[in-house]
Amino acid sequence: MSQGTVSFDQDVKPLFTQTDRDHMTFMLDLWSYNDVKQNANEILDSVTNGRMPPPPPRGGGPWPQAKVDILKEWIKGGYQP
Repeated sequence: MSQGTVSFDQDVKPLFTQTDRDHMTFMLDLWSYNDVKQNANEILDSVTNGRMPPPPPRGGGPWPQAKVDILKEWIKGGYQP
């Protein structure tokens, strides 16, 4: 995580793998600031509850708490670009 403010480009975007992005393109682009911002609460709910990303071989499995915390901080910090 970057020092101070959590930003999309430096902290949040890297949370999503190419596989995550590929699986979600039917709905949103996980590497798009606007798409993630507009769906941030739904994404947070999915990663918090372990519904996203899917388990191998389709995905990397549930996020560790540290990744969830980065997304939470980004939302709480006002969705910095």
